[in-house]
Amino acid sequence: MTEAAQMDSVWSKAGFSPAFALQVFGMRRSGNHAIIDWLMRNAPDAATGGVFYNNCRFAKPPLRAFGSLDVYGADHAVQPHGKDETPAQRIATAGASPMVVVSYEDRMPQPVGAPQKASEGFETSDFSRQVVIYRSFLNWSASMLAKLKRNDGYGATDRMRIMAMSLNGYINGLDRIAEAKDVLPICYDDWMTSQDYRADILTQLGLPHRDLSRGTVKRYGGGSSFQSKGTAAQDLATTDRDAIMADDPEYKILLWTAAHDLQFMQRLIPHFEQDAERLATLAETSKLHMTLPPREASL
Repeated sequence: MTEAAQMDSVWSKAGFSPAFALQVFGMRRSGNHAIIDWLMRNAPDAATGGVFYNNCRFAKPPLRAFGSLDVYGADHAVQPHGKDETPAQRIATAGASPMVVVSYEDRMPQPVGAPQKASEGFETSDFSRQVVIYRSFLNWSASMLAKLKRNDGYGATDRMRIMAMSLNGYINGLDRIAEAKDVLPICYDDWMTSQDYRADILTQLGLPHRDLSRGTVKRYGGGSSFQSKGTAAQDLATTDRDAIMADDPEYKILLWTAAHDLQFMQRLIPHFEQDAERLATLAETSKLHMTLPPREASL
């Protein structure tokens, strides 16, 4: 069975045969939605529209277990949600051969050679490519922590617990990207700062260079953690988040802890050498000036 025929057979449950299909992974606060929207704007010429299954549940059928759904028209723009439209009715407006993106947050692909588990009922070959979106550690951790601080229901211990669990996912992402034989890594920092980088990614995917701009700010997850009212991507200082959070006590503790984790630092160096160098300097020069009060004598 040809690749096109196989994709047609598995996707027929959704009522279409994709012109191009991507399985996308990445930690939240990594620019996932900005990049996915940009990829959709550069859909193949043969695509009749686009379907974006956002934040799907891991190991469940993506055609049903998605967090939200965006449908793109033939003009490569997101279509407004009809008030009484069902998902199937909305998807139908994307035509018979849309570009499709199935995304997973805080998850990574299986190791090289292992069958994919994210999308139940699908094989790796049912997707044109697997993509991993990632971001420099200092900017990702600053954005993640800033987002958590906007939630009044979280205290400092809640935030540190979530950050610790998220850091494990971030490390898994670095490990998966290091293999990089069967997935395409896209670095958000480079994507934001280099048009040439954006063009190269499209070339690697075999997509047209229709739109090399960064587009407008997406509102998934509340939009930017720092500039909630920003609309143009070029107005966001996404590569300077570490400077914005530099005086935050929780951010300092997080970085101090990461800087003293030798295994983490070794994983970070091949991907973000400058981040690793700055953290190494922090570990060498910074002291924790805290003294626990002595225990009171018991009678």
